[in-house]
Amino acid sequence: MPSPRKHQRPAPYRKNLTPLPSPLRLHCLASQRLCLWCPLVSHTSQSSQVSDEDLKCIEAVMVHAWEADTHTTYALGLLNYMVFCDKKSIAEKDRAPVSQLLLMSFISTPAAAYSGAAISNYVHGIRAWHILHGLPWKIDKMEMDALLKAIEKLTPPSSKRKKRHPYTIDFMLAIRCNLDLNTPLGASVFACLTTCFLATGHVGEFTVQRPDDFNPNKHVSRARVRLDQDRGGQQVTVLHIPHTKTSPQGEG
Repeated sequence: MPSPRKHQRPAPYRKNLTPLPSPLRLHCLASQRLCLWCPLVSHTSQSSQVSDEDLKCIEAVMVHAWEADTHTTYALGLLNYMVFCDKKSIAEKDRAPVSQLLLMSFISTPAAAYSGAAISNYVHGIRAWHILHGLPWKIDKMEMDALLKAIEKLTPPSSKRKKRHPYTIDFMLAIRCNLDLNTPLGASVFACLTTCFLATGHVGEFTVQRPDDFNPNKHVSRARVRLDQDRGGQQVTVLHIPHTKTSPQGEG
């Protein structure tokens, strides 16, 4: 399962999003929820051909099919689903594998209150949880796609982000005028800004959300910077990104 940061503890549940106590659902970090929240029946209790040790090995490998950030995103969908089932008094045996009607009822409830993208992620999260625990996913794709399309149309304006003004050269020059490039902070901020402007497809890999999020196996470091020449013979700086979702071996 995704490794937690040092000394990190799970945050308390929000008052309106607190599941009922259950031995199947430990209070854990969101990034570990897909792994640690267990269905009543899973491949562990269904298989007689392989040992529990083998099943744990399979799960330990399969968990890496999703990035750590994806685990956290999908965990919110699983949490919402379990709280929905608690409120509807859905028995544990009926929660997984989820039925078509139960899943459609779940995602129809927040329609017109949340964005279509958020609700779509809820579905992907529940599906990932099923896959990870070896549960069949018997959901009609055409019917589900039609419902998600309808939900997208019902997305309220308050749930849609306003379009932001694009970054332009003039905008960056205005920022430059307020930075002291002789200081480490000013130089690093402007270097990050100008580099990401030319590589917007990799902002998530080039920057980190928090200082303790830095991972040399995923993010750009000074050791991965080199000088090269472009096709016109001009000297360029190449920053090698060691890992992306589409290129696990990295790209520069």
